[in-house]
Amino acid sequence: MIRSVKVLFISSSMCCLLQSYITHADPVDTSAANMLSVPSAMKQLESDGYYDFRMIKIERKHNEIAVKARNKIGESVELEMDLYTGVILHEKRHGVETP
Repeated sequence: MIRSVKVLFISSSMCCLLQSYITHADPVDTSAANMLSVPSAMKQLESDGYYDFRMIKIERKHNEIAVKARNKIGESVELEMDLYTGVILHEKRHGVETP
């Protein structure tokens, strides 16, 4: 009788521990599914007149894509693009920053 009570107690304790682990597990990160891919970012920038891409770097910490390219008139520019919407947040050309 005492042995069956111990087994029952241990099994119920294990169940509670397992349930608390499942309840407090980290949520699944779904943000990666909504991010722009590098090819889609390049297509969007090309449609806006940018070309000659020298660097494209995804910066998840800042939710941005950093790009070095040339603009419509051939100036070398550095862009910061929103990682999810594709909106150009900043454009820096020849030391001049434009929002």
